[in-house]
Amino acid sequence: MLSMIRVRFAVVLVACGLLAAAATAADLPVYAQDANATRAQVPDVYKWDLTPLFPTAAAWETARAGLQREIGGLAAFRGRLSDPRALRDCLALYFSLHDRVSHVQQYANLALDTALTDETAQARSQRGLALLDELTAASGFIRAEALALDAAALKKAYAAKDGPAAYRSYLDNLGRRRDRVLDPQAERVLQLAGDNLWAEIDLNEITSSVEESFQALLSDIAWPVVHDAEGKEVQLTLSNYSRFRLSPDRAVRAEAVGAFLATLRQFQHVFAATLGGQCELDVMYARARGYDTALEAYLDKDGLPVAVHDNLIAAVNANLAPLHRYMELRRKALGLEDLRLHDLYVPMVAAAGKEVPFADALTILPRALAPLGARYVADLETGLDPRHGWLDLYPSDDKESGAFSASVYGRHPYVKMNYQDGLDDLSTLAHEYGHALHSSLSMAHQPYHSSRYVPFLAEIASTCNEALLTDYLAAHAADPQERAALLVEELEGIRTTIYRQTLFSEFERRVHGFVESGTPVTASLMDETYRDLVQRYYGPGYTLGADDGLEWAYIPHFYYKYYVYSYATGLSCGIAIAEKVKTEGQPAVDGYLSMLQGGCSEPPLDLLKKAGVDLTRPDAIEAALGKFDRGVTELAKLLGIEL
Repeated sequence: MLSMIRVRFAVVLVACGLLAAAATAADLPVYAQDANATRAQVPDVYKWDLTPLFPTAAAWETARAGLQREIGGLAAFRGRLSDPRALRDCLALYFSLHDRVSHVQQYANLALDTALTDETAQARSQRGLALLDELTAASGFIRAEALALDAAALKKAYAAKDGPAAYRSYLDNLGRRRDRVLDPQAERVLQLAGDNLWAEIDLNEITSSVEESFQALLSDIAWPVVHDAEGKEVQLTLSNYSRFRLSPDRAVRAEAVGAFLATLRQFQHVFAATLGGQCELDVMYARARGYDTALEAYLDKDGLPVAVHDNLIAAVNANLAPLHRYMELRRKALGLEDLRLHDLYVPMVAAAGKEVPFADALTILPRALAPLGARYVADLETGLDPRHGWLDLYPSDDKESGAFSASVYGRHPYVKMNYQDGLDDLSTLAHEYGHALHSSLSMAHQPYHSSRYVPFLAEIASTCNEALLTDYLAAHAADPQERAALLVEELEGIRTTIYRQTLFSEFERRVHGFVESGTPVTASLMDETYRDLVQRYYGPGYTLGADDGLEWAYIPHFYYKYYVYSYATGLSCGIAIAEKVKTEGQPAVDGYLSMLQGGCSEPPLDLLKKAGVDLTRPDAIEAALGKFDRGVTELAKLLGIEL
């Protein structure tokens, strides 16, 4: 039983060879992470280095102003794109501008992410986004004129000596949505309204004014003071909320989760207005271009059929029984009469909650990802070394919560963490470096215009890394107790990434559906909708709290335009690819790396098939959930619990 399991996680670390990690990290300053620390208190080496983008804010402003002038140069090509050479030269200028505007925008966004309440940073971010809007407006004629060329004209243009053959994949992808382009005046109105369905940048990098209001609300909320396990008062923040959920003291985590949700409740109508407003924008953009639903529009942007989303929802809903078994196992393992939201993240086995300092992560991750090859590992080690400037590692009081990776063409990727020395932080680090190396490989093998992989592929490299990490740690478990601890982490990964993100995606689809059907979107309707989904997913043995239906309110991913489903499909693919890499060896590695190097040079389903996975079928999802089911059975046996 759980009460008899007291695992010394240090055994796992020694088995993984972490004595070498101390030497690797010897030149790094010792720092005790603190979510309430100011940014100035965090050693500079643990902050990302933005100077490869721009050496100073003044240099950024000079570049922004210069680009603002250069954008006007596109007008010289208006009305001339039927000429192959003019089309080539126009596209060359456009992508050069787009690349450099991306540098401007990313610098501003990254700087703001670590200084949320800095009004200068806020203004810089807004100016960066405005520059992108200017480029989008100035380049609108390119799409219209390129799409006016019929197949015969394009074939002739590609064959021309000085024609646009280098941009064929881009032009062919434009042609796929030829019937979604409106007349010039309508296109101008949509551009002014912030239309993003033709945006050539990751949509989660394009914030609407509604999303900015949501972000401002979150940053301005005065979170309450709660108590730690010693009874000391601690300021609750977005950054340390996840740590309180992990507390083995149920009273501590119950107070923190209850206080957090109660605070959100005070602003429920504002949150409902912002999320409802974002969905209204999404639906408006979709309907303007003749789509029946926002889901259809945003999947079609990446060349995906709605059937991929339908397949995910159906496959997960057909496999909820293993999740219900897991919830019952969690309740019994924790010795609880009822299982609530504040019980979902506390480790079921003591070792799963032990600390993994960053110095240890420097050794674990390269060894865990060794099956992907020496070059992959070398790039990983470069990016993990904080002295190389990729990484913003630790939390601080004005830094946004969560983690992400951002790519800037021609520069190294950037990785944001809020690392707090947990095993979950190690997993997140592996996840984000999957993104980073996907971007790095794509940028190294593709020109700018075909280097950006679509969201559908975005979560595969990240989750493949997580799967390989889990397998590596399990292989080095010295006894059944350690195996149980690591199995908990694996099951939690599948619960939170496949089951929970699919739940999120169903919620997102329903809220958009309310807008599409003309149903008023209110806080109470979203509360009820979210509660119903949670109860169905987690089963009859799960007890909902009074404010649990408001958990949706602080989730930023609902503003990312149908992004969350890709976490679930991504992990399913990641598990499948990790298995292939382990069992098939180099041929599977080569196929997988070919997918990562492909960017958006081919349709996403075709790129994925290079890695040996077909998501038009439920096989990968069902296999992942079958692995979850077997894991629940094994964990119950290890813990001596009958289900």
